[in-house]
Amino acid sequence: MTIEKIQEMLKTLLYYDNCEIVHKIRGEHHTFSLSYAKESHTFQLENIETKQIENYKDLESISLALLQIIESGATKINTDP
Repeated sequence: MTIEKIQEMLKTLLYYDNCEIVHKIRGEHHTFSLSYAKESHTFQLENIETKQIENYKDLESISLALLQIIESGATKINTDP
């Protein structure tokens, strides 16, 4: 999946912000849940097994995190630049 496709998916999530949409992304060892919090205007990425939640304010940073999970099968959300 390309970064452009990921950003397209995220823009769709933003477009339908007055309903609850949850995407599940499976990495090599974990499954992640992606949602958008209208109140705080943040994307929330949760590791379903560990319950770790990371918040992302902008499209670029969440896109890169998702790309990392999809391409490498990441077991941990990496928020380091």
